[in-house]
Amino acid sequence: MGLHIASSPATRGMALVVDDESTNRLVLAAMLKREGFHVVEARNGSEALTRFEASRPDIIFMDVMMPGMDGLEATQHLKTLSGNDFVPIIFLTALHDDQSLVRCIEAGGDDFLSKPFSFNVLKSRIVAMERVRDLHRHIAAKNRMLARLLEIDRQEQVLAERIFSHAVNDRNVAGENLGILMRPAATFNGDLLLSQYLPDGSLRVLLGDFTGHGLSAAIGALPVADAFHSMTRKGVADEVVLEEINRKLHRVLPTDRFMCAFMVTFPVSGGDLRWWNGGMPDGLVCHAEGIHRLASHALPLGILPELSHSDAPRRRPLRMGDRLLLITDGLLEAQDAEGRAFGQAGWPELIANWTCDRSLLAPLLQSLDAHCADTDQQDDIGAVEIPVTVDIFGCANLGAVPSSQGGVACSVLLRDGRLARTPSMAHLLGPLGLQEELGAHLGALETVLHELYTNALEHGILRLPSWMKATPDGFSAYYVERESRLAAGPVGSIRVDIAYESGPPGTIRITITDSGQGFDFGKPPEPLNASVKPWGRGIALVRELCESVNYCNLGTQVEAVYRCV
Repeated sequence: MGLHIASSPATRGMALVVDDESTNRLVLAAMLKREGFHVVEARNGSEALTRFEASRPDIIFMDVMMPGMDGLEATQHLKTLSGNDFVPIIFLTALHDDQSLVRCIEAGGDDFLSKPFSFNVLKSRIVAMERVRDLHRHIAAKNRMLARLLEIDRQEQVLAERIFSHAVNDRNVAGENLGILMRPAATFNGDLLLSQYLPDGSLRVLLGDFTGHGLSAAIGALPVADAFHSMTRKGVADEVVLEEINRKLHRVLPTDRFMCAFMVTFPVSGGDLRWWNGGMPDGLVCHAEGIHRLASHALPLGILPELSHSDAPRRRPLRMGDRLLLITDGLLEAQDAEGRAFGQAGWPELIANWTCDRSLLAPLLQSLDAHCADTDQQDDIGAVEIPVTVDIFGCANLGAVPSSQGGVACSVLLRDGRLARTPSMAHLLGPLGLQEELGAHLGALETVLHELYTNALEHGILRLPSWMKATPDGFSAYYVERESRLAAGPVGSIRVDIAYESGPPGTIRITITDSGQGFDFGKPPEPLNASVKPWGRGIALVRELCESVNYCNLGTQVEAVYRCV
């Protein structure tokens, strides 16, 4: 007479029964169906793996002794297939010795059901395993939700950091001539590096270190960058810039937050370096006689509402060829796997071997990487090396003077190796105080200046003929030759004069004078849309934008008149 147990509608998920005895499978399947399970069966371990992948059961009952792949081996594979999803496996075994039970646990078993088993014991085992499974799945669901939230937060922080970095760093200048090391300990960098030209072309650099790191440390960087860049471009004195930054930080930061800072100004006309150190590690000046230290002499910015007059910026003689290194304390405190700080392990030897005829940055990076290896750092690491050469300055000669037409004017003279750096109209307008007033025209004025300057450089100084661009191959050869002549070191000068005459409408006169031999400028101008030649279209565009464009002195000088209408 066959066993018959009434079944109830399946509501508790899928159960997988693995046993090589069909009677055992039949009895257990009947019990499970009565408890509300759908049931799938397998006769051995290999078949169990196939059934598992097809049905993804919620609970598994596994016989230990089976031909072929036994229950222990099958359980190991099933746990691997389950991954992070907890699927309880209850062993069906007639074995009772301790060693057999230990082997079942080691294989991944979660509970035991001794043969022969009773219906009540089966129910209790199932309830116990369901509690464990449901708790595990609840925790796994929470972890997945937390992981998604963390990923969203990470993506938002990365996006915010990109926007933040552009807002802070995009206004920096001379970056290609500075040796810079910035390694944040979190997404946001609490170390801040700013650089900007003064109206006369002098370079000012600020390296700051906010307390802590991450977003909370970097939040003060925006007001600092705004004050630094805007006041430096206007030529405001060092101490006034520091006072304004201090006031902003004291107003916006909580009482336990402040910024250690080192600010230096390199005068384009030569003379003394102006420097200020508020709570930063010593700045190092490398010169022919050795290393000179610029120690901290003031409180960090943002602690007190006003700076002390006794903590004014200081001066030190500086010569061409010297090098200045500024660092944050995160560099000196960087630890290796044994907890040793870089300031005691690798730093002293680096400084002892530093000479002003070579950069320190490359050996510093190599030594720091070897020291830190894969050790996570607890603080941001920042350093900037500034070589005192003509390349770090904004221009050779820049100044603002009254214009004979009743406005203001400025000029810049670029020579030899500096000729490859096209001056910016925004930079030239800075000393005139016209950036905001002429903001709507700045794009057109940049185009005019760029085309006229490029024309003077390529045809006046480099003596490149436009007809080289007559064919696609020639067009490419033109720019290859251009880069070759620039790399060889151009010789000569280009002077840019900007004059503003008040209106209405206001008038900008741009005059470019080069030291070249001139060219044939007597040909009548062609309309912008009339020429299909791959040259001459830049000057045609300038004629369209300007009221007039006139060459003189054999083409070595050109004046463009732009009306601000």
